Amino acid sequence: MENLTEVFLIRHSKKINQELIDNTKNTEYFQTRREKIVLSIEGERRAEKLSKLDIFNNLDIIFSSNYARTIQTAKYLAESKNLVIHVDERFNERKFGIRGEEDITIKQYYDENLKNPEGECRKEVSTRMEEAFWDVIHNNKGKKIAIFTHGASMTFLLMNWCKLENISKEKRKTLSFNNKIIVDKVFNEPEVFKITLDGENKIIKIENIEVEL
Repeated sequence: MENLTEVFLIRHSKKINQELIDNTKNTEYFQTRREKIVLSIEGERRAEKLSKLDIFNNLDIIFSSNYARTIQTAKYLAESKNLVIHVDERFNERKFGIRGEEDITIKQYYDENLKNPEGECRKEVSTRMEEAFWDVIHNNKGKKIAIFTHGASMTFLLMNWCKLENISKEKRKTLSFNNKIIVDKVFNEPEVFKITLDGENKIIKIENIEVEL
């Protein structure tokens, strides 16, 4: 049987409502605060339920960005499978930077070089994400892999192989692979994609896995 590699690309679970946090006395750098955002109580519940899904049976290895909310999401799967979480900052979310008068979030999907001061553009995020992805693949050929990451960065990675058909102002994303629509919705927290590669490390299938949590 062909030696397939299976990668589950997972967006973190539901994060805490930032309106519940008062940062007026917190002088910490804004990017650091973004990286420390934690899961909500509901997010913790969803992450635990996610870890119990049959799709993760026989999982071999887990990777995560270094953000608190991705590690918090991954911990349930790691503990249930007795696996280590391998943290790789290349799977981090896009650095949003200093917001100007205009919100460029949607425009970044169409202009790969657009970014805020101190932020990252799509091309920068896509490059580091793809580099990390292929490092994982080459070092774990034939294995079943979970990668916990973020909504924008996972979309930017998928756009290396998928066509962005549309993104609405509400961030409803429509992506196609091999001329077939694979997702058309606002991403959930968590959100799961499965990428299957053949024995030559060629991507043969990308699918959005619907999970009810």
